[in-house]
Amino acid sequence: MKKLLALCLSALLLLSGCSNNQTSTAEAKTYSATAKGYHGDITLEVTIEGETISNIEVVEEDETEGIGKAALPQLVEKTLETNSINFDAISGATVTSEAFFTAMKDALSQAGLDPESMGSAEVAEKTEETLDTDIVVVGGGGAGLTAALKALQNGNDVIVIEKTGVLGGASAMAGAGTMATGSQWQKEDGYEDSPEQLKADMLANGHNLNDEATLDIYVNTTGAAFDWLVSEDGANVPYQRSGEPTRSYSGEGRGAGVVSSLADSVEAAGGTIYTNTKGTELIVTDGVVTGVKAEGETANYTINAKAVILATGGFGANDELVPDQYKEFVYAGHAGATGDGITMAEAVDADLINMDLVNTQPNSMILPSGLGQYCNPGVGGAYNASGAFLVNQDGIRFANEQGNAWDLMQAMKENSAQYLIMDQTSFDAFNKGMTNSNIYSEEDVETWLANDGEGNPFMVKADTIEELAEKLGVDAATLEETVTKFNEDVAAGTDEFGY
Repeated sequence: MKKLLALCLSALLLLSGCSNNQTSTAEAKTYSATAKGYHGDITLEVTIEGETISNIEVVEEDETEGIGKAALPQLVEKTLETNSINFDAISGATVTSEAFFTAMKDALSQAGLDPESMGSAEVAEKTEETLDTDIVVVGGGGAGLTAALKALQNGNDVIVIEKTGVLGGASAMAGAGTMATGSQWQKEDGYEDSPEQLKADMLANGHNLNDEATLDIYVNTTGAAFDWLVSEDGANVPYQRSGEPTRSYSGEGRGAGVVSSLADSVEAAGGTIYTNTKGTELIVTDGVVTGVKAEGETANYTINAKAVILATGGFGANDELVPDQYKEFVYAGHAGATGDGITMAEAVDADLINMDLVNTQPNSMILPSGLGQYCNPGVGGAYNASGAFLVNQDGIRFANEQGNAWDLMQAMKENSAQYLIMDQTSFDAFNKGMTNSNIYSEEDVETWLANDGEGNPFMVKADTIEELAEKLGVDAATLEETVTKFNEDVAAGTDEFGY
């Protein structure tokens, strides 16, 4: 265990700012403008001829794969099409959209133009359309796209509706680790596993609150499902395989890569995908669900189907549904997880279970946008490097940082704040995990450290424990005692929390 040095990470904020840089040609002028996006700066070069926006190039961005990155081309296209930025943000990528609008306003102002008076996207009266299909899938995330592709391969006509402007949902934000218990890959790679063991592990992890009937289906079918997912005759989604024994495998390009592959396959197989189309109501005929009503950008749809698959995700982004005890924690999930499918199902008297439970994760931070972000790719590296640990608002260590996520969350509930203390080696390992996962960049870290605890993310550095304690607002003697105890325990190979 190396000597602990003062680097501390908790939860992080950087507000948008713009920069100006103008170049010109004989017939047009190009203006550069920058604004703060979800992860970092978005820089545009905007070419204007007279009062016409003739070209927009995104020359810098660090947005989320499959979400912000997917939204930017849509924003550029709509701006050029309407010669205006007076239209709604791309649903599901609001932060990226607002950064784009901010930069565009700056560029237009540099050109002496009033963004508010430059046209607008005309809102036509919506039409009423009726569609007929075999299966309609509500939700264009990983689950919905997978269901749609399998249904298409089974010979069905399929329509997928997705309320946001980009496909993927929470899956696009995920690391794409996929359970493969019982799969051909797992057997060939020599991993000893079974549905019974997987079930026992998941029950333990879920503190026996899992719905056991659903769990039984999952553990006994996940192997075959994974075989289909990676096979050429199945979904043919690229997954990484080292040949080492493992219970799970990770998709290439993380969740965004998996979603992109699935979406391409759905469309290639003849499926129809409607984005910016929100399911609002299940159609029930003689006690049987026979379709869904939906609202799109230009039309309201009545979609008649033989079957409806609800794949709309959770409800963590809906404060009306989230129990009060969870609201004090930062939400790090997808903005579209507002429980639409739950609301639609409840309206037709479907039974709901476990609505008092929400998946919360202890390893989270607040990004410059003010939104939450899981830090799992970073904390594992930090804990396995030269050492890192958590302290509360009093500078006291309070839990096993590498223990069960549930237990760590329970311990965190007793605190008003918690800080991750790292030496330089651990801090480097933390950032490697986060940057390799495209969560933020090294340039972002430099900016946040320079802010020295101002705003979010709260990230500070110090040369001494005393200096660090002052920046954290904790008692220096207490923090010094905590650091000494941690280092002594590591050197002795023991730890009071079982680290």
